[in-house]
Amino acid sequence: MIKALIIDDEQRASDILQLMIERFVPTVERVWCCNDARQAASMIHEHKPDLLFLDIRMPYFDGFEVLGQIRDKQFKVIFTTAFHEYTLQAIRFSAFDYLLKPVDVQELINAVERFASSRDELSFQPEQLRNILRNLQSNDPHQFRLAVPSKEGVHFFRPTEMIRLEAMGAYTQIHLEGNKHFLASKSLGEYEDLLSDHGFVRTHKSHLINAIHVSFLDHDGYVVLRDGTRVEVSRRRKEEVSQLLRAGNEHRNRR
Repeated sequence: MIKALIIDDEQRASDILQLMIERFVPTVERVWCCNDARQAASMIHEHKPDLLFLDIRMPYFDGFEVLGQIRDKQFKVIFTTAFHEYTLQAIRFSAFDYLLKPVDVQELINAVERFASSRDELSFQPEQLRNILRNLQSNDPHQFRLAVPSKEGVHFFRPTEMIRLEAMGAYTQIHLEGNKHFLASKSLGEYEDLLSDHGFVRTHKSHLINAIHVSFLDHDGYVVLRDGTRVEVSRRRKEEVSQLLRAGNEHRNRR
């Protein structure tokens, strides 16, 4: 069974989340709350939670500073935050889970289920946390590094290094500059959601391409990339892809 600790300076928010967990997430056996970030480290050491629901913006210490006080992080973190696009994108790019306030019950259930299926990945978290902080220090979200989990560990790439992504069942083959390839343990749909604001275009149910690596759309309806690869464009996506690629070319020409 799972032990959880909620760290949030808003007592009402933590009380509601605790109640939701107790009512709807039976796999969580015990849940405690901490409403003062100054006490968070001692409560973590005392209760030794498996799962930490951690607010980001708090008085005294923010969520990242709380984590910095814990040397041996033998727990998984789910960030809880009000909507803030820049911070949220940094979290998502670092492969951490999150819940938006006000927390939705089904999203909470899904997050705990994801935790339960990945409890053996604790060793990946320190580098992921460093990646969040590095991304937040950047003034440009397009310079964020993307954490890409695999069976061997977590690897980090800038979106500009990624030429195209190809669905391989529940996995995704990532094609990188320099003729490098990498098999990631996430679906293509998840990467489409992450990368749609970074110039990536879904051309087909099995293909996601980076527009900056496109040479042209040929007469047969294939996208031709700079490395010579031809990528299929589905009939129903052809007009959409053409428009997106034209818009991307116009944007690059204005820069």
